Amino acid sequence: MVDQEPSPSSKQKEALDQCDHLIKNFAARADRNKLSYKRLQFISIALSISTTILSALSASKKLDQLDWTVPALSGLATLATTFLSQTNSQKMWVHSRSVAQRLQVEKFLYLQESGEYESLSNEDQRLKLFSKRVMNIWSEAQESWSQNVSSAK
Repeated sequence: MVDQEPSPSSKQKEALDQCDHLIKNFAARADRNKLSYKRLQFISIALSISTTILSALSASKKLDQLDWTVPALSGLATLATTFLSQTNSQKMWVHSRSVAQRLQVEKFLYLQESGEYESLSNEDQRLKLFSKRVMNIWSEAQESWSQNVSSAK
């Protein structure tokens, strides 16, 4: 039995499916990092406000035996703020969203046969360029991600 080469339409479907998968993947990454950033931001603010309020109550001697809560909450506020700055979640959120948008633009240009795709004479050439550009966007994103992860350490 001889293996047949995939038809151009099945290659196109494969390329578009892979692009859709990458768009969803980077959008999900963006959502996870956004949620992480927002949670850490909220926790940092809430702990800082709580520390301030409890400090005032402690100074007015209204806490009595609960004086230990001020340094404990202060430490937790510091920890949350440190996590916020060290996790790069805001940077990764913006980066992932940007990659998803770049992939969406590339898909749109390909489907509309505009931009760099406009000057190509046949579908096979357009598909090869599309696949190459999608993989370049993905490779750049992965490289940037690894640099961000190693810089966070």
